[in-house]
Amino acid sequence: MISSSEIKKKALRAYASFLSSLVNQEDLFPMEIKGNKSPGKSLEVYRKGMDDLLSSSNSNGKYSYTVDCVKTKTRFIGSQSLPKRIYFENQLHYVGYLNKINEVNAFKKLKDETLRLFPELKNWLASNPMKLVANMEHWQDILKVVSYFKSNPKPDLYIRELPIKVHTKFIEQNKSLLRELLDIILAQSRNADEHSHFETRFHLKYSQPLVRFRLLDSQVAQQYFSGLEDISVKLSDFSRIELPIKRVLIVENLMNLLTLPKMKNTLSIFGKGFKVLSLKDVEWLKNCQIWYWGDLDAQGFEILSGFRGHYPQTKSLMMDKTTFDKYYEDDLETKSKVASLPNLTEAENQMHQMLFNNKWRLEQEKIPMDYTLLHLNILTEQS
Repeated sequence: MISSSEIKKKALRAYASFLSSLVNQEDLFPMEIKGNKSPGKSLEVYRKGMDDLLSSSNSNGKYSYTVDCVKTKTRFIGSQSLPKRIYFENQLHYVGYLNKINEVNAFKKLKDETLRLFPELKNWLASNPMKLVANMEHWQDILKVVSYFKSNPKPDLYIRELPIKVHTKFIEQNKSLLRELLDIILAQSRNADEHSHFETRFHLKYSQPLVRFRLLDSQVAQQYFSGLEDISVKLSDFSRIELPIKRVLIVENLMNLLTLPKMKNTLSIFGKGFKVLSLKDVEWLKNCQIWYWGDLDAQGFEILSGFRGHYPQTKSLMMDKTTFDKYYEDDLETKSKVASLPNLTEAENQMHQMLFNNKWRLEQEKIPMDYTLLHLNILTEQS
């Protein structure tokens, strides 16, 4: 026989669906609780079970479930009164039983206000009622933020600059929830890239990553940057620069960046591992020869493959078996879980498989300068 504690668990499991019904204006009552269990073989067990069931029901004049019984002939304990139907007669009995009257009243009030301001959020509320419950204490602030963005879909301000009367860290602390709501409210104006972060998605300024690069052509450095060669700029500014550059060399080691020789019409970028992939939307790079010189390990080829996915003309430099065999010193690589890469040549793929399977690594800083200069000279001659 079903116990009162099992009824409580079933009632709680139905709570989210009940809240959804309030959003959709559906009537779930009477709400049935399935309890078609055998009364058992012992008369004593049966009586204890019935006492437990009825003592917690609304037969004692409290908010609770109703039990309808019917006289039934059983195999082991004879003819007894057994539960035929267990249900909550109305919303008040159900909510009172769960001790959530105040919570439900608050939910209704916030739900109504939300739909009055943003009727387009109805489906979201119906699917996520517990998120409203979890954020009741600051839901008014959530609505303030959503209201501001609806009126100002492209603020072009930093989060801390937004003229919204909420705590200074409120938006930053609630980005996940706000993104769900703003994705609906700003469906026509937001950034369509699903992988973009909050600020980019909703046209906000943010502290952008810096791109560090070195101009290897002194004439270009003098003409455009007053002779400055080692420069760091915001990613958005890097995307807009216009230089007579034909060749781009990406390196992973800072000292290699600083010691690269002068090269005509060439710019070198400090890749900083996977962060180089943030350059995926730099339009002017599409018109450049690009060489990627990374560490000779599995992750180096992951970066190469990822970058080449955006810039197919990218070629690898000193990431071959000859270089590896010449300078490898039994170093183990950082762990990689990516066994297969899509954008490698046959020779690069063979190198990647060898490095991945053996967990080998040759850092580019261990390659001597004379060897580097030789290959850079070959590079310029080929160009």
